[in-house]
Amino acid sequence: MEIETRDFGRIDIDEGQIINFPDGIYAFDEAKRFALISPKENEYPMWLQCIDALRPCFIVFDPQIFCSDYEVTLNDSEKKLLKIKDGSDIKVLCIANVPEDFRDTTVNMKSPIVANMDEKLAMQVILPHNYPYRQPIYRKSEQEAQGC
Repeated sequence: MEIETRDFGRIDIDEGQIINFPDGIYAFDEAKRFALISPKENEYPMWLQCIDALRPCFIVFDPQIFCSDYEVTLNDSEKKLLKIKDGSDIKVLCIANVPEDFRDTTVNMKSPIVANMDEKLAMQVILPHNYPYRQPIYRKSEQEAQGC
């Protein structure tokens, strides 16, 4: 299937790649179907592109890149919505905020996207852990760095 993207123009995706967000994404409740686009196969950053419109489109990262002991805790209703079972292929993504000066880019470690790739279901969750909403990815100094 061919889709229009914000950053790459028209591209072909396999319909099997479509990830459904039954509850949408915070502030984008109407956007339910997305494709995860990786210009360099399986390398970050990736783009989470709504397939029904140019926007929303998010640049996303694996939080393990920034925090090796990053932990996602889901409650029973979140697991049920995502149809998570033992051995499910789970992907966790953090949305980036990329300002004009890309060196000030941050990622939202507090509210990641959790996707069950087997079921192609995803949702954004708010973690009970003490992670920052704006984790810098280009640290300017140890004093300015916010660890996870």
